[in-house]
Order: sequence, then C-alpha cells, then structure tokens
Amino acid sequence: MVQVLVGVDRQTAPVVPLLKRLDLSYAHFELVHTLSAGDYLSYGIEGARTPDEVESIISSENRHARQLVESAARLLPQAKGDVLFGHPTEALLHRAEALHAELVAVNASHARSEGVAALTGSVARGVAMGAHQSVLIARPSLLYKADDLPLRAVFATDHSEYANRCLETLIDLAPRGISHLLVMSVAPELDLEFLDRELPELGVSIAASVRQALERRSEQVAKRLAQEWPKVTIETALYTQPIHEAIDRALDQASAELLILGAKGHSLLERLTLGSVSLHQAISGPCSVLILRHPD
Repeated sequence: MVQVLVGVDRQTAPVVPLLKRLDLSYAHFELVHTLSAGDYLSYGIEGARTPDEVESIISSENRHARQLVESAARLLPQAKGDVLFGHPTEALLHRAEALHAELVAVNASHARSEGVAALTGSVARGVAMGAHQSVLIARPSLLYKADDLPLRAVFATDHSEYANRCLETLIDLAPRGISHLLVMSVAPELDLEFLDRELPELGVSIAASVRQALERRSEQVAKRLAQEWPKVTIETALYTQPIHEAIDRALDQASAELLILGAKGHSLLERLTLGSVSLHQAISGPCSVLILRHPD
C-alpha cells in the first residue's frame, strides 16, 4: 500500500481532482489542513478578546478545518482527514515522516491569473525542497474538473542511474489514470556541436553517438513501462533545444498536463537544490509536476 499525504488549503482543487485522475492503484490517502497562528490573528484574538471569545474562535476554525478535510477525503478512495497545527511546511514534513509516506501532494497555491500556470507558493516550495519523499505539485488545468478524463504526461529523464531508480518509483506508484506518456531526453545541439569541433581527431561524430545512445535508452524505458502499463500509449522523443525550452516543447507536443521527473539524491544539500531542472519546474513550470525520489 502506497501512503500518500495530501496537504489541502482553503481550496481542495486542483490537488484532489488531479489525484483522482492519476488513480494510484494501491494508495491510502491522508488529507490534512494545517492551522497556524496566522489563521487566528485576523480575528484580533491577541488583543481585546475575552477568553470565551478566543475559545469560540479557535473552536470555529478547528471545526471548519475538519469539515474541509473530511469533505475532501470523501472524494478519494481509502482516505481520511485530519487537522494539523503549527507552521504548514514543518507540519506537513513531520506528518509525512510519521506516516512513512511515499508521496506528498500539495497545491501550487499562488495563481498568476486564470488560464496561466500557478507559481509555487512558499509551502509547496518548502515541501518540494525539504521532503525525503516524492512530491506532487498540482497546478490548475483547463481539464482538472473533468475527473473522468485520463491524463497525458511527459516523463523527462537524463538516463542517469538515479533517473532509472526514479523510474522504478513511478512504477511502484502505479498510476492507472495516465493514457499517454511521452518519454523525453535532451541533447542540446550547441553543446554537442562544440564537442565535435573541439575533438575532430576522433574521426567520429560525438553528437551523433550521444543522440543514438539517448534514443536507445529512451526506447528501453518505453519498453519497461509498456510491460507495466500495457494500455498506455508510450512514445519517445529526443530534443536538441536547451533543457527548459525542450521540456516546454515536449509538454506542448504531447498536450500534457503533468510533467514527471526525478529529483537529485537525498543529502541535505541535494534536497535543498533539488537539481536546477526539477527546482525550476517545481517553482514556475507550466503544469503540474511529479518530482520522484527513490528511497535508499
């Protein structure tokens, strides 16, 4: 059973609809909403409120929070709700460790405007950078209310050893809601041309050899996934643009709503940096992002 911790704020969308559409085969969900001191300060309870008024306000906020998570929990199978107290990021990370969660799912939170991707808020960013677990950052989608529609996704890989381990993490999550997956890798043309110019004595094209190797490895990944997901349409593509431009192009060409990629390692430094590509997509990418971590 995969343990999934879901952080919900005042709005359960888009994270709950996205999880419904992902349809994780063996998941048990715990949905939590975190109350902090800031939730009460707007009432002015630090000033001229009587003890009874303060108690009434706190009880009311607690009740509303519990209603929120219990209502959201009814939308997911094998789910329960709870209310946490404290700093939202710290509370989520602590509960994830206590739950032995494999995945933490949160909303991106900060919307730019309707129809435009959401910037990652401080809580989601903190969870992505601080969690030992895989992290799902959910952003609004034109289709997120259509819970019965399958997902189209892009899996970005550099075919490193760690990326291959993250592939196994993805397989273990067993999402049944993906209908189309594009496995992409990147070989920036300018970088490879530079190598060919600098090493003409080799007598072979380094660029061509690298591209062939990446294409072959992507086909191996596609074959591995096809064994696990026989009903999913799986394609591969190699892009020659710079990495972020290549990811944007892949998402557009695949009409994808979800980007899947691996994070870097488990040390404190690696978790704080995430890897520049993962961090960029987590903070300001155009769509929802699933950042995979593989347990040591």
